[in-house]
Amino acid sequence: MEPRQASPTGLLILLCGAAFLTMLSLLMLGPLLVALASEFYTSVAVVGQLAAATAITWGITAPLAGPVADAYGRRLMLLIGLLLMTGGLLGAVLAWNYWALLACRLLTGIGAGMIPPNLIAAIVEVFPPTGRGKAVGWLLSTTGVSAAVGVPLVAYLLGTGGWRLPFAVLGLAALGVCSLLWIRFPRSPRQPGEALAFLAHYREAGAHVMFWYMLAVNALQQIVFFGMFAYLATYLIQSYQMQAESTALPLALVGGGVIVGSVLGGRIADQRRRLAWFTLSCWGSGLLAVLVFTVQISPWATVALAFGVTCLTRISNVVTPILLLERAGSSRTTATGLFTLSSQLGAFGGPSFGGMMLALGGFAKVGLFCLGVSVLAAVVLQYKVRDSAAFLAQMAQQKGATATE
Repeated sequence: MEPRQASPTGLLILLCGAAFLTMLSLLMLGPLLVALASEFYTSVAVVGQLAAATAITWGITAPLAGPVADAYGRRLMLLIGLLLMTGGLLGAVLAWNYWALLACRLLTGIGAGMIPPNLIAAIVEVFPPTGRGKAVGWLLSTTGVSAAVGVPLVAYLLGTGGWRLPFAVLGLAALGVCSLLWIRFPRSPRQPGEALAFLAHYREAGAHVMFWYMLAVNALQQIVFFGMFAYLATYLIQSYQMQAESTALPLALVGGGVIVGSVLGGRIADQRRRLAWFTLSCWGSGLLAVLVFTVQISPWATVALAFGVTCLTRISNVVTPILLLERAGSSRTTATGLFTLSSQLGAFGGPSFGGMMLALGGFAKVGLFCLGVSVLAAVVLQYKVRDSAAFLAQMAQQKGATATE
């Protein structure tokens, strides 16, 4: 079956479902921590390490899964990833102690780490260059839905049937999505001898120095997002005397910017002047971030500014993989695996460096740090990144077709 014969809309819905469940498999532990600590006679802090364990195996697997998928097929690796994640989720239902649950979470992270790079690379198989941005935008917006809708669903399931029920429901849902993708995901032909060129995929994807500049820009933008988001609740509590529980709604609203930013990034990725808009978003995210931590008007004004930071930084999550895929050749999943790694570096660096700035000079220093990182990202984009020849040719062809109509 040729890849383009698949229904783009139907496949995109299934890919979004896989993305939703993958992110939720990581976020689901939040509402379950107290119940798990009680079940296994330990502390919330110890149970919280289950999330860290999942993230570790996820971060290790993602860049390694890329070249394997490029060598042996994205369809195969995506299905294996979903099956491993399903095994980890359903295995947690049977966990008899903390260590058994830890093993299941490690397995869940391995499977989940294989999924996002293959999801993004799969978009290339069914969407033309001028439609990929919107498709990736919709795909990545589902990660915001996981936080806004999925986490409350986990809390509801916990109250309905205990902590094992959320694992069972998500595991069965993942198994269902895996079954549908086994039927609908297109089979891509593999070139003879391709499986032997494992390391060659890294060389092909990163052959041009511009590839690494784009990864750096994405990491910098994720540092801004996570650096701002990690200390937002504390800032609201200390600056506006809000109660800790009162920050739930503001944080949910700010998290909603993930959805808006992903959709907006999809629109930008398909525009002729996308690099200019991308650069502008970097400037804007830094300026808004410094205002979040320096201008005290009202808590809701701060939330509005933080929502803007989330929207603008999220644009990078959509535009960057599109730019990478256009230069990766046949090593598309390798490229998206490295993209995932760059995002994880941002997730680690934002809170870490932000905490250092907070200790050195208070919240204002956190804002200035975010501004400096954003400016650096904008400068790199402005002077080191250029659109691919294939994209410019596609835009010129589209413009010529429009002029002749």
